[in-house]
Amino acid sequence: MENSEFAEKLSHLLSKWGRISGVRVLKFLKIRVQKLRLHKAKKNLDRRMSRLGAEFYSLYGQGDTEFLKSLVVLQQLKIVEEAERQVFAIYDRIEAIEKEYTGKIEELRD
Repeated sequence: MENSEFAEKLSHLLSKWGRISGVRVLKFLKIRVQKLRLHKAKKNLDRRMSRLGAEFYSLYGQGDTEFLKSLVVLQQLKIVEEAERQVFAIYDRIEAIEKEYTGKIEELRD
């Protein structure tokens, strides 16, 4: 009788640990994918910022100091803002994954 009770508790404990491990592995994979996307988005942002800097320097080289009146600069600023929004969106997704993981772990521990 004690053996079956012990086996049942052990089975329950192993099942719980297995689910927690599964949640951790899933969290790791989700965050890893988001970090790969983040790297790509940061690289894109760097390229966009470089292009914006080149436009500023080009206008400066021409002696123009009214940068914000230039249509090219305004267009480049919008492109940079969009790239920056994408980077922040990925950070938000990573944070959401962390919160989801914390909630699932608390649920499994109860």
